[in-house]
Amino acid sequence: MILIKKLLTGIIPPVVTPFDENEQMDEKKLREEVKYLLKTGIHGISFGGSTGEGALLSDEELARGITIVQEENTLSLPVLCGIIRNSLKDALSAGLAAKQAGANVLMITPTFYHGTSEEGNYVYFKELASKVGLPIVIYNVVSDNPILPSAMKKIANIDNIIGIKQSIGGRGIHGLTDMIAECGDKISIFGAQDDLMYISYELGAVGAISAIIALFPELCVQQWNAVQARNYDLAKEIHYRILPVWRTIEGRAFPGRIKAALNLLGRNVGKARKPILETTGIELENIKRALIQSSFL
Repeated sequence: MILIKKLLTGIIPPVVTPFDENEQMDEKKLREEVKYLLKTGIHGISFGGSTGEGALLSDEELARGITIVQEENTLSLPVLCGIIRNSLKDALSAGLAAKQAGANVLMITPTFYHGTSEEGNYVYFKELASKVGLPIVIYNVVSDNPILPSAMKKIANIDNIIGIKQSIGGRGIHGLTDMIAECGDKISIFGAQDDLMYISYELGAVGAISAIIALFPELCVQQWNAVQARNYDLAKEIHYRILPVWRTIEGRAFPGRIKAALNLLGRNVGKARKPILETTGIELENIKRALIQSSFL
């Protein structure tokens, strides 16, 4: 666990899940996307998170996706599997399937339907960590069931809990700074502020597992390296190039817009799975215009 915690830093893209016209996983396109990402200097790869529409994937699909990622993982990078489920029973089932398929780390959200108490969250993660037996990064993305720094202090003492991805949009960078200030000496804290990534690194985030990386992995790696080298002018330049594109993608049902942007860039990943609808009309035009203005097209 100590080794994987040390390895798990830097830029970790959440790969999208390509679907065909029948909304079945397109394994060939998934392999192509993984191969592309592995050429960009990334430090790990995540499958089945929000960007990958993980809540819409069955346990069997999660496991198959992890198998494919590992089969293409010629660099032996850490592979994370997103677990977005609504009960301990379902999360345990998905986690064990992902482990069997070869996941190195689980990235697990709190439950979202009805939520729970702080003690309920503690029990949830303690049982998952014990029964699955893989390192866990908590995916702190559920706005009505957040893991606050005060609760994370206790959860961080659970064996196999190695980090937290701070994604809750409501508090944004403020939530990240609070988590780093109170828990940064106990666990690894990953940023997910797509519009403030380089600032999150300066504040103490050990890296990012963030949707925008799926779209611009090379630039995100360049930005990470620039911050490490204290080349803040380059980091800021990359920030302002990416930002207009992100502004057209962010918000609810964003995986469909990420896929639309990828398709425009020639990385054909198909459509999102319903109820996320195909991006058309003014939304698609806005994405295309931003890509052109930022010199990606």
